[in-house]
Amino acid sequence: MSTFYEEVAAALGVTDLHPLRDGGQKRVFVARRGTEDVVVKAVEVLPPHQALVLERAKREVTLLGKVSATAGRRIVALRSGLVTVGDPARPSAVGWLEELLDGHDLRELPVGAWTQQDARDLVVGLVQALHHLHENEVVHRDLSPGNVRRRADGTWTLLDPGLARHLTELSLTGLYQPGTPGYRSPEQVTGGNPEPYSDIYGVGILGYSVLTGQLPVDPRGNEEDYFRRLREQQPAPVKNLRPDLDDDFAGIIDRCLDRQPARRYLDAAELLEELGVGIPS
Repeated sequence: MSTFYEEVAAALGVTDLHPLRDGGQKRVFVARRGTEDVVVKAVEVLPPHQALVLERAKREVTLLGKVSATAGRRIVALRSGLVTVGDPARPSAVGWLEELLDGHDLRELPVGAWTQQDARDLVVGLVQALHHLHENEVVHRDLSPGNVRRRADGTWTLLDPGLARHLTELSLTGLYQPGTPGYRSPEQVTGGNPEPYSDIYGVGILGYSVLTGQLPVDPRGNEEDYFRRLREQQPAPVKNLRPDLDDDFAGIIDRCLDRQPARRYLDAAELLEELGVGIPS
């Protein structure tokens, strides 16, 4: 009997599956379609949450198709539409294809003691990618190392908008706590609505971590204590750990990490202006 991901692969017309990531209901593979290697994302649709899982998948594919068409290499590209297995109204599984990127995820790269220039390149690349989301009224909500990739040519690319939120659409709840421990913004644990400034906090976390080797708010230990620290604790200034940084760049990282959203940059466009970088075309 075929597994759900084998049925998805057959529906997508790909062969030679090799697993990349096992996320339970969501499986990720490298496969072959014609002459191109691609990434297969297959999601099992189980009761009692079929409608919610299906809607999440539809939104992820629609979003990725919309923003990757204009973002160039800054956001991973969609390679197919959504396919369903079984009854289209109540499928047993869904799936789609994305481009296979070369290079390495940030989680595969050593962090701490990055040069200021390398950290700035990361921040600029992330914010340029986020601009394409924010201008479409979308918040990524999961800027964790596994969702950020440095390609072989040095380009930084943003992946996996699976938890992204369209600001103009109703929120989907019931299955996932948005974000990754250690990489959440304070408002993500207080029940507040996501806004572009939440992604700005995520940029600050990644910049801080590659410069210092530490997370600005330690997620270890009891989850309730971590949430309390995230809500109440202002991260130490990055220059406490990296006194060699320019005041201007250190100030940008610290402002991104302000626990008060109104004191951060409003969105990617405002942060690009502060960085002295033009809006990406």
